[in-house]
Amino acid sequence: MMNKGTVLVTGANGFLGQAIVTSLLNSDIPVRTTDIVDSCNRSDERYVKADITRRNELEPVLKNVTTVIHTAGLAHIFSPGSVPVERYKLINEVGTANVLSLAVTSGTEHVILISSVSVYGSYTRGMYDEKTPCCPDGPYARSKYNAELRAIEIAHKSNTALTVLRLATLYGEEDPGNISRLMRMIDSGKFIWIGNGSNRKSLLYKGDAARACVVIATNPFPRTKVRVFNVSAPPCRMHEIVEGLSHALGRKPLPGRIPATMARQMSRWVSKFPSTKLRNLNNTVEKWLDEDLYDTSSIEREYEFYAEVDLMEGLKREVQWYRNNQKNARSLK
Repeated sequence: MMNKGTVLVTGANGFLGQAIVTSLLNSDIPVRTTDIVDSCNRSDERYVKADITRRNELEPVLKNVTTVIHTAGLAHIFSPGSVPVERYKLINEVGTANVLSLAVTSGTEHVILISSVSVYGSYTRGMYDEKTPCCPDGPYARSKYNAELRAIEIAHKSNTALTVLRLATLYGEEDPGNISRLMRMIDSGKFIWIGNGSNRKSLLYKGDAARACVVIATNPFPRTKVRVFNVSAPPCRMHEIVEGLSHALGRKPLPGRIPATMARQMSRWVSKFPSTKLRNLNNTVEKWLDEDLYDTSSIEREYEFYAEVDLMEGLKREVQWYRNNQKNARSLK
């Protein structure tokens, strides 16, 4: 029998949060939403404003909910050093601990914690499954991993079940992340090929990520206290991502390529300069050339969950939203 108790979505105005709320409402699931701003974009009548770092604000939000999908967090900050480490800790670690502990005291039966494959490290060496040791690199990844640890500790001491979803890089309409940055570089004519594009990456369309959350939230509560799942579409080649975006944009990348070996040598040399941007160039190049591969057999076996939106269709939808947004912006001038 499916669970149809009230589901609370934190971070309901976020990139993923909005998609989850829409998917829940389309499935006729009772929804309550919360975020730090004054109103929710999708469900105003069920919205309660709250800051997850302030327990007194969060406590009434968690009353009488059966399941919590915790998406609220700090992410997508691309300028190194622009956000203090303490800020990641406060929002991602303390905020998550607040949600879990208050969910426990309010009698919530199941919390679904949105995490990231970044907890494994900046790249993979082969296919990583949920038993692969985590080696987070950078304040964001470390805060997500520590949030997992704090949530697991609280869940083990309670009657509340915890499901951690380690999502691959998300993309889709309104994307604030890496695929959007790549799309804009191609569109502006600033993209230069590095390497041959044969390395593999794992992506996940935001609608599929939301569907994974809804599938788990609406199934019978798990008997196992804590579970962790990787969630991703099948891996794709880097050149497929670039070609898909280029085709949808009607643009062609600049001719010529910088060989991977040369790019690595140049970036290591340039990274010795005092400029912050140049110091991180080597990390950027390595991230571009490395692989990100994650085993999703656990969630496939447990829930028969598979990504439905293929890469080309997902990229097309992202580009269409981007183009329409450009037109709307110009019409307002």
